[in-house]
Order: sequence, then C-alpha cells, then structure tokens
Amino acid sequence: ATGDILPAVNEFRALLGTLNPNVAGEQPGGRREVNWDGVGAINTNNENFPGNFFNVNSPRGILFSTPSGLFRISNNGYTDINASYAGEFNVFSAPRLFVARGSTIVDVNFVVAGSNTPATVTGFGAVFGDVGRAHSTRIEYYDADGNRLLTVAAPRESDATGLTFIGVVFESGVVARVRVISGDTPIGPDDNVKGAGPKADVVVMDDFIYGEPRAIN
Repeated sequence: ATGDILPAVNEFRALLGTLNPNVAGEQPGGRREVNWDGVGAINTNNENFPGNFFNVNSPRGILFSTPSGLFRISNNGYTDINASYAGEFNVFSAPRLFVARGSTIVDVNFVVAGSNTPATVTGFGAVFGDVGRAHSTRIEYYDADGNRLLTVAAPRESDATGLTFIGVVFESGVVARVRVISGDTPIGPDDNVKGAGPKADVVVMDDFIYGEPRAIN
C-alpha cells in the first residue's frame, strides 16, 4: 500500500492476530510490533541504539544488525544530519523514525522474546517513508536454513503523505530472518533529495509488524 496505508496495515495486523504484550516468553499466537517511540531520549538522535533493545530492554523477540553496526532513531526527521531533509519524511506513528547509519541494509532475526532461542514467525511487514524509486526498497524473507523464500518490492510513494507499507504473511511460521533494504542511499549530510541534479532515494523506516516469534522445532 502507499498513500493512505492504514487500511492495509490494519488488514495485515488482523491476519497475524492479536497484539501481544512486550513481555518475555513465547505466546501461543498473535503478533508483536515495534514503533521506535518508547526508546527514550538516551537512544534518540545519536548512534546509541543497540540492536538487541527490543529483546533485552523491551522483550519483543527481534534483533537488528547492519553492515555498519550503527543505527539512528530520530524525532526530528534527521534534519540534524541534513537540513535539506526538512519536511521530507512523514511518520506513521509519531514522532520517531529508524534507519541504519552508513548502510541501507537492516537484517532482522527472530528469537523467543527475552531469550537467545532462535525463532520463526509467520509474517513480517514494515512502514517506509519517502520511497522515491521502484525496487529501491524491498524486503527479503529467509527460512531457518538460509534459503530465500520471497522478495517483495515497495511501491513508490503515491502522494504527499509519503508513506508506503509492504508485508507478507505465510501459511506457517517459516520466516527466521528478513533483510530490509531501504532506498539506494544512506542518510548523510551531502545527500541531494531536493536540489538540482541527480537525486538520492533516501528512505526511512517506521513501524515493524510481525508474527509472534516461536521456537524452531
């Protein structure tokens, strides 16, 4: 979905099931969500955010990694990095957004919430801000053996809201990892998103929505 994405997001939520609380332990079904807004000031507008935050600090069974090793959560649309970003990135759940620093890749692994036990989920979806090019933003889904199950590309933003959502639900819990690729250029002080000449497709992330992580049998 792009433009008014709320109906599609709610349909995706309903397919996964009831939202589970942010507590440790495997739940019998349902879904978990991450919206970045509960990380606090200590992890906002800097590179302090740890990839295991939503398994240790707030147990939701999800781990993040990126080639650069750095993430950045922003409550100002990343204008402290690049003033030309002003008004560029809308939010789905205000006020915080999420990116990898120095990379467009975020790898997502699932564990039983609050543990190190590898897990799988039935589905995963993400909200993106400012998708400017077809196929620049996509999600790759992998099983526990590392086989790629599917790749889904995000549609370009359709209007001034600038929001896009993609997600997949499988018939069973087969997804052990996803790779989220956001645009073709990481955020940076020299990105040209509005001026003359070639434009960078800088894309940010908002809500992640996924099935309850359940231990691999």
